[in-house]
Amino acid sequence: MRDFISVTQLKMYLRCSLQYKFRYIDGLKIPPTGSLLLGKSVHSALEGNYKQKIDTKQDLPTAQILDLFSDRWEKELKETVFEEDEKPGQVKDDGVKLVTVYHGQISPTITPKYVEKDFELSFSNVSYMLKGYIDLVDNKNVIIDHKTAKRSMSEQDASSDLQLTCYALAYRNIFGAEEKELRFDVMVRNKTPKIQQIPTNRSQSDIDRFLRLLGYVSMAIEKGIFYPMANWMCPSCGYRDLCKKW
Repeated sequence: MRDFISVTQLKMYLRCSLQYKFRYIDGLKIPPTGSLLLGKSVHSALEGNYKQKIDTKQDLPTAQILDLFSDRWEKELKETVFEEDEKPGQVKDDGVKLVTVYHGQISPTITPKYVEKDFELSFSNVSYMLKGYIDLVDNKNVIIDHKTAKRSMSEQDASSDLQLTCYALAYRNIFGAEEKELRFDVMVRNKTPKIQQIPTNRSQSDIDRFLRLLGYVSMAIEKGIFYPMANWMCPSCGYRDLCKKW
């Protein structure tokens, strides 16, 4: 049994608790998809730039950022399984375009204060430690989470996303103060790459709801409650054959 839970695990349990069991209880890992590799590679490039920018106050040259992207891409490429309609070279080209546009438009406007800020929180109603990392906090105390996506994110999606709720909870526990704002910076894989900046906020009632949800999911995991949840992700789920046998 695991002794901690992350918001990624929480979201997976809510999406499909049987998928959670296969991955985190049984330890059955599936190869990353092309979209996941793209997101991780973009994230590595941005993280590398912002970490050094805390000290230098300057962004790295675009060429160096793209090297960071390519390093992560090549490191995990052999482990990745691409969809039938995906071409690895095209997916990588999309990533290069996203990083280039983001680095030109957004990076110069951000002064990082914390990058990949880790947190470990415990609560009386939760059996597991809540662990994770806040992507980025700027010098104005704005919490920023980076996303890559095939389509634009709506303001409604941003306002209800558990990732930012978790970040707000962690920030307030660590620093004893409320963040100024929460924001998604979304890099959209259009023919012409688009960057969305979607600000949002979280009330105390949002935090309380998250904690109740965390408590109930924690209890369900402890009791071994796992079942398949039919949704739009089923056809591309790497556990679909195991699910059918289950």
